[in-house]
Amino acid sequence: MPVAVTASVLATGLTACGTVEQLSAAQKVSKAFDKVGDGKSAGFTLSIDATPEQVAAFANSGEHKGKSLTGSARGVDREMDEKTAKAVSGLSVSVAISADKPLKDVEAFRNAGKAGKNTDLTLDKSVRVSYLLADRSGTALLEYRQVDGTGYLHADAKGLVKLSGEDPSVVDEMRKDLPEKLKPVGDVLAGKWVGFDLQALADRAKESDGKKAAPSAAPSVDPELGGELLNSIKDVLGRTVTYEDKGKKDGTEHLWISAPARQLVDEMYKAVKPLSAKFPKQLGTFPDQAPSDVPDRRIGLDLYLKNGAFSSATFDLAQLADKVEPGVNFPVKLAFNQAAPAVQAPADAVKLTTEQLTDAVVGLATSGPGDELDPESVGGDLPMAPPLTDAQLKEIAGLGIPESRARMYNEAGLSYEDIKEMATTVAPSGA
Repeated sequence: MPVAVTASVLATGLTACGTVEQLSAAQKVSKAFDKVGDGKSAGFTLSIDATPEQVAAFANSGEHKGKSLTGSARGVDREMDEKTAKAVSGLSVSVAISADKPLKDVEAFRNAGKAGKNTDLTLDKSVRVSYLLADRSGTALLEYRQVDGTGYLHADAKGLVKLSGEDPSVVDEMRKDLPEKLKPVGDVLAGKWVGFDLQALADRAKESDGKKAAPSAAPSVDPELGGELLNSIKDVLGRTVTYEDKGKKDGTEHLWISAPARQLVDEMYKAVKPLSAKFPKQLGTFPDQAPSDVPDRRIGLDLYLKNGAFSSATFDLAQLADKVEPGVNFPVKLAFNQAAPAVQAPADAVKLTTEQLTDAVVGLATSGPGDELDPESVGGDLPMAPPLTDAQLKEIAGLGIPESRARMYNEAGLSYEDIKEMATTVAPSGA
């Protein structure tokens, strides 16, 4: 959704000062993204479009040599091997959303960004959502679904372990001799679907405040500020972004959108900085300066439209490297499917109580590959962790874990460091 919104704003920003050709291309893009919410379902898939050879070449070139694609150290001169490159190539993350009416008419989407309006979908039974991490063959490695107020989780533990370069047999070791209290952990490791009541989970997180939970409101932006911000962004984009119509083939239109990267970032920073003092506090502190590692060159993306609607976009990540070696590319692709199948609840899911889910989360979060899960370290026997301070809660929220969920983890026995590590290793996705 952020990509769609960004592209739409790009198109809108250009209409004020473009050539006839650019204006026509920009209008096509704007109209294409206006159609995203017309259907009752939508699916977005972000995938690594690079071949294994391209992945290895990118990982082993220049500034990336000796590092993994996530930036963690791999050894000074250690290069990515063929097996790892093949595992990374084709990885994809898909998001699907469905409702009983056009998405643009769903209250949560209509209210997005409006001051004082709730936009959290977690407890909204009118919208069904799924998140899927899959390998190059389409096999699901990790999947989460939200249907009618129930969350469903499925994981291919061995597949995930293999992806990280570890021996999948560690999964079997973790499952050995699990106590009854940690049976849900065994179910997850065995690849079974597990389900849990989202309302009960939210209520549990609010128990310490003595309140019944309600969907937490997203940071809202004052309408006047929103207008100022949008106008500032449109002005910068109109001066820096160009569109080029590359023609049409087999019913698909091809557009090239580009901009001078460093100039765009610097001007965007200068335009937004004066308004940052009015931003919601939940967004954190605005940086003191613009990013300094943005390459001083023109970068762009290929955008494809089919029947006037957004179809896909491809972007070469190698463009962002400080030094781009000849022939080195790392394309990623964002594809849109407006006719995505409606999200369905999985059959035969093992239902978990809030207590069982908490035990499972704590057990998995406090044990690494090869570690035994000690029944004395989870559930009611878990030692209390120091309560989180307001500053710690704010920092954790900035990493993607909402305050209510952080409190629940803390009350279950996880310390500030445990929760912070969880936030930086597993993206919570708002579920």
